Amino acid sequence: MSEKPIARERTLLEMCLDLQAHPEFLEDTETAKLMLDGFIRDEILKFWAHDLEGNFDEALKQLKTSLRPCADLFTNADLCRIIGTEIAWIREAENMSPLNGAPPQNLRKAREDFVSEARLGVDPLLDSASPTKQMMELESYIRSWADFPAFGFGMRALDDATGGILPGEICILTGAPGTMKTSLALCVVDDLVTRAEKGLVIYCSVDMARREITHRMIEREARIPQAAVRSMFERDDPEIGSMRKMISKKYDGRLVILGHGKTDAQRMTIPRLLHECLKRQPQLIVIDYLTRLKERGQSDLEFVEDAMPRILDYAHQYEASFLILSQMSRSSRAEQATGRVGGHGKGGGIVEELAHTEIELFQQPIEGDKPMVIAAVTKARRGVSGQFFSLDYNGPIKRFSGGATKMSKTVQKKAIFAPANDSFYGRPSQ
Repeated sequence: MSEKPIARERTLLEMCLDLQAHPEFLEDTETAKLMLDGFIRDEILKFWAHDLEGNFDEALKQLKTSLRPCADLFTNADLCRIIGTEIAWIREAENMSPLNGAPPQNLRKAREDFVSEARLGVDPLLDSASPTKQMMELESYIRSWADFPAFGFGMRALDDATGGILPGEICILTGAPGTMKTSLALCVVDDLVTRAEKGLVIYCSVDMARREITHRMIEREARIPQAAVRSMFERDDPEIGSMRKMISKKYDGRLVILGHGKTDAQRMTIPRLLHECLKRQPQLIVIDYLTRLKERGQSDLEFVEDAMPRILDYAHQYEASFLILSQMSRSSRAEQATGRVGGHGKGGGIVEELAHTEIELFQQPIEGDKPMVIAAVTKARRGVSGQFFSLDYNGPIKRFSGGATKMSKTVQKKAIFAPANDSFYGRPSQ
């Protein structure tokens, strides 16, 4: 036999073409004729038709028998890949069969294209799976951020830890009621509106009434406690006009607040929210909070299993970012109280699984002082997870000041193993 080829075959048809060009590879006349006529694929498909996948082992055995004279050219893995590629062809051919309106000559042309792609790959500039094409798309994608930079919480330490929030990503804020999730969400809204010259935010508030969110925004911007703001409205304080101008200048055309309607027919749901997003094309969607969007009678788990993939698909397709607030169950709160963090979002593990970033909030009591608001970065695909920060928070005006101090966890893990007294398996004494 002459020198063996370096390249490994990918499809049966390609293998037959190569052997046709090099008949010296074969020593057995009958097998040579079978291969030179290009019948191996037809022989296999004749036995199993469209059930090749269910008869993989039998097909592999027959292929080994047919290739016995040149068995040293093909490893078992090579032959498995050959049959696997043919299974892929069968699946493609089924969608192009005459029953679906495709004439036989189109199948022949499709087979030629299939073999060419399997052997050489398509033009890198056309093949969406090629590294060249992927790099070109990545370059274009990153350049598109020029008008929409990465944004975050307006707290440098926390933003460095998470890597910020980029287009197409999902950030989860989870915590028990009263852990300042809404206040932190408004920090994200403020950060985007301040740092990006354009871009719309949809704030879907289904936990608080929309007017409550507006009230919270006024507290933030005017730095006046809620009771004082309410008093100003009651007495028609002259400062109300300047406050209105301040809010309008910053948020008009940049923020839309949606929520439940007055009737069941007007309830906000994931399909309705995504429809609004399609219509308005926001850069950021805040959901406060996730499981409040479920249908009546629907369980948290059932809802989240359906909603999270929909949200992720929308984020990827339209390059929109999501900030999703999630409550915690009583059992999760009990776990958190023991020092365990991570994976506590309502609805099961899929919430954390599909998120790019997850931050868990909780309050740590301090004797004789207001409790600390702790943010635990439990997941960060582009940052560093497992970090803890104490966030500076002004309770009367429900506003984070922007300061974040890195903390260390002091809860000691209990040892699982300890040395045994029995030294039977130890080194014998000298």
